[in-house]
Amino acid sequence: MSPARKRKKVRNPPAPTPGFAAAFVDFKIDLHGLFVRDAIVALDKHLQICFAANAPIIHVVHGHGSGRLKTAVRDHLKDHDLVDKVYPAAYGMGGDGVTIAELKTGDRYATRKNSHNAAPLPPPDDRR
Repeated sequence: MSPARKRKKVRNPPAPTPGFAAAFVDFKIDLHGLFVRDAIVALDKHLQICFAANAPIIHVVHGHGSGRLKTAVRDHLKDHDLVDKVYPAAYGMGGDGVTIAELKTGDRYATRKNSHNAAPLPPPDDRR
């Protein structure tokens, strides 16, 4: 093989741009097969990432199983500071085997301004 056709080996790839990974956040986490303790730790990490990316909702796939994981996940999400609402998914989205959590950001919800659950906008300030 000629030297011109040799590929360069990159030994130290450049560091990722800060905040760039937040643009590609997966809003679904699959907890199948995890123990309750491991699932709660993974869920907390995922909640922090989604909250930082300003995600409106996350889908937590836990399956039906014996019901221990589902109960633990829903109880944990109901008591979590970053979560506003917790409810099971619709039939076509996984039904009772998936839990949907709506996140909140500050005093406003992470959803669109014209959403049915968004906080009302303050009145315009005329003193400008």
